[in-house]
Amino acid sequence: MKNKYLKGAHLSERKFKEILRLFAEDLTATQIASISGVSRVTVNSYLKKIRQQIARHCESLLPADYKGRPQVIDQTVHHPQDTSVSVKTDVSRNIKPVVFGIYRSSNRLHTEILPDVSRSMIHSAVRSSRSILETQNVAEKMRRFSNVADLGQYRLYNLENEGTIARADDIDAFWGLTKHRLAKFKGLNRSTVYLHLKECEFRYNNRNEDIYETLLELLQSQPLSLS
Repeated sequence: MKNKYLKGAHLSERKFKEILRLFAEDLTATQIASISGVSRVTVNSYLKKIRQQIARHCESLLPADYKGRPQVIDQTVHHPQDTSVSVKTDVSRNIKPVVFGIYRSSNRLHTEILPDVSRSMIHSAVRSSRSILETQNVAEKMRRFSNVADLGQYRLYNLENEGTIARADDIDAFWGLTKHRLAKFKGLNRSTVYLHLKECEFRYNNRNEDIYETLLELLQSQPLSLS
């Protein structure tokens, strides 16, 4: 079946565009399946493909000094006996949190999951101007970020000593969007956290654009493939 947005699809282009529009409206897979009449399993498969393409797009926009570093589309945060990320504030201290950094480049925000940064390192960095980070050999990586977020406790930390109100508002607006979006999942599989984070990044950086039209343009130039 011909579909210029999805190679090898058994779904018409019209039906795929309906799913894409509902995705752009930020509906859940269950809601999209109910409205479109397509099975939830199929919808989930397509949404994962869309999120992977969004992640690739976000990575293509990384600053020039960062593009040489390896990126992983299905970046998995491993932890034994723990397959989901809690978004509740009373998350167990025994569960390794998912921490990500936020930094600016030009007029865009970028994010990166930091598997080697612990909660205690964040607390020490905030209290003591990152001195502990020097001893942990992650100072160079951490200097890139203006803020880090702990998804386990749903907390945002500021690593900048000073900054304009506009810069702070920018980060707060992104963090508000991210919290709102991730909370509705009531827990995320660690293997897909990266994709959801990049989706938040994409939505925020294109907040003044028509997300549906932006996605159509992206997928027309870089079609999805079921293979």
